Amino acid sequence: MFDNIKTGIEEIKEIASRNGMENMRDEMAFNFLLLQYYCYAEPIITDELWFDLKKCVTDGSNDGGMDYVYFDEDEPKIIIGQNKYSSNESIDSCVDEINKTIRTIIDFSRGSAGGYNQKVRESFQNAVDQLTDETEGNFEIVFASISDFNVQEVLRRLDNVIDKVSQITILCASDISTAIDKVQESTKLVTEDSLDLDKSNNKLLYHSGNKDGIVVNVMSTSIARVYNKHSNKGLFNLNIRRFIRKKDVDDGINHTLKNNREDFWFFNNGLTIACRDYREDGTKIRLYDFSIVNGGQTTTLIGKYKGANTTPFSVSCRIIKPSESLTDEEFMRFCNDIAEATNSQKPIQPKDLKSNAPEMIQLKRLLAQKKVEFDIKRGETGDIRNPRYRIKNDDFAQLIFSFVNQRPGTARSNKKSLFSNNNSYNKIFHKKYSETSKLDFVMDLLDLNERFDSIAQKYRKDSFMDIGQSNIFFNGKCVLFALIGISYRIVNGDQDMNRIKSDPEILLVDDFHYSKFISNYTDDDINEKLDSLIKLFLAIILEMYNMKYINKEVTSVSNYFKTDKMYIEDIVVKVLETISRPLYLKEFQDYSKILLRS
Repeated sequence: MFDNIKTGIEEIKEIASRNGMENMRDEMAFNFLLLQYYCYAEPIITDELWFDLKKCVTDGSNDGGMDYVYFDEDEPKIIIGQNKYSSNESIDSCVDEINKTIRTIIDFSRGSAGGYNQKVRESFQNAVDQLTDETEGNFEIVFASISDFNVQEVLRRLDNVIDKVSQITILCASDISTAIDKVQESTKLVTEDSLDLDKSNNKLLYHSGNKDGIVVNVMSTSIARVYNKHSNKGLFNLNIRRFIRKKDVDDGINHTLKNNREDFWFFNNGLTIACRDYREDGTKIRLYDFSIVNGGQTTTLIGKYKGANTTPFSVSCRIIKPSESLTDEEFMRFCNDIAEATNSQKPIQPKDLKSNAPEMIQLKRLLAQKKVEFDIKRGETGDIRNPRYRIKNDDFAQLIFSFVNQRPGTARSNKKSLFSNNNSYNKIFHKKYSETSKLDFVMDLLDLNERFDSIAQKYRKDSFMDIGQSNIFFNGKCVLFALIGISYRIVNGDQDMNRIKSDPEILLVDDFHYSKFISNYTDDDINEKLDSLIKLFLAIILEMYNMKYINKEVTSVSNYFKTDKMYIEDIVVKVLETISRPLYLKEFQDYSKILLRS
């Protein structure tokens, strides 16, 4: 077995011991290792990451072949891990374990998951309920072990069930070791090597600003050689941090490698390499401090090809370098810019289409005057030194749509619609934030958000919550912000509690009063009061959720928080009925003082 896997296992067991999980088995630590490096791609386990890893692990009796469940918000998809910390796994056992996991997924879809343990039921159902209609059924099964067997044969024998999930990934010891190296050495590049050209002087040169570029045709044999030497030593460190295997793309490339090598140049997008320098040398091109920033999948499949067809072929290759001397930090920034710009795996999202809208640019400028870094484009690094707050425009949209517009279900479950639906978008961004009262409100809302996130960090570290409270809190930020928005209305006399209870839909049409609030509060116990208000809401919501879950009215916390209808008709009414009782009313009024406008 690879040393870095052993070391990783021991480090995780040591962290577990420090966090009250003494004598953790190697098999359990292996689950944490895969989550750390494959799912989260983090080189260091912080207290916050440890909390998140524990939430994902579902390994135990009656787990249905689900050792961990991870929801990938970027795709979005659900990654289900089935791990075997054994060197004795066979093709048969691998196929059986993956089929077991697929049967569990099918059981959940049929509503017959009662035989699985509670952690699996809660974690998997909660993840499923976060998928939208567009991403329904987007499951990736990851089978990981330290055994060595024929992966292609496993996939062949699973061909009849491959349509049950979106992706099946199999990681052997070498794959896991490579993933660990990639994450741990994410800034290391290949110092020097060369690629063979199809012929000398067959090139296209280009220069613009601080960049020089050359387009050449490189030979497949030299790509395989470079892959064999450097695949886990910086070759892909500026590409993507986690392995992404897409079966349809793999099949297409492998088919061309086997049958149509002479047409590979036409069928494939080729490679993009960022480097500190390159030099032409006859039928070679020498590269210095380089990494493949686009084309990692192509390179890997060429490097790992085991078929009979060994005919060399040409691959289009674009190589980019800075045209001036750069410091190490400047060079890494240069490379990152190239990697970001050439990464075609990120589809255009609705928020991208609004990034240059006048109202978006104006809000960015207004907030910049208040030392707030407002990110409106993906990949922005920001130009405000020591910003007071930093927030992405889609996170901002969620805060407004929850607190002001009282639609936390949409804000949480359909964030894209806040930009693609013009009615929603206008309610959030066409609000003349240049008006003093509105800008003051936004600044205090950002302050509230910062304090909320700080409290969340404390909750992760303190671990005072049971799994029920944890699920409510970490899935319920939008709902909690919406309830704080109601508290803001009530404490300032904008709405009457009894009127909202009798007609909660009034919240969807009322005229919201914008003004500063937290900044008016002069005592030094803001965080304590906010913490208490959150815990009051959490206790009420948890009791309500448990009743609905027992009565089979909801399937998970995500399902409970998914729609605005559930929030307005159920959560709002029952929360207000509870806090209007004398036992809770005085506490609520005291905690809500931080929301007073004056």
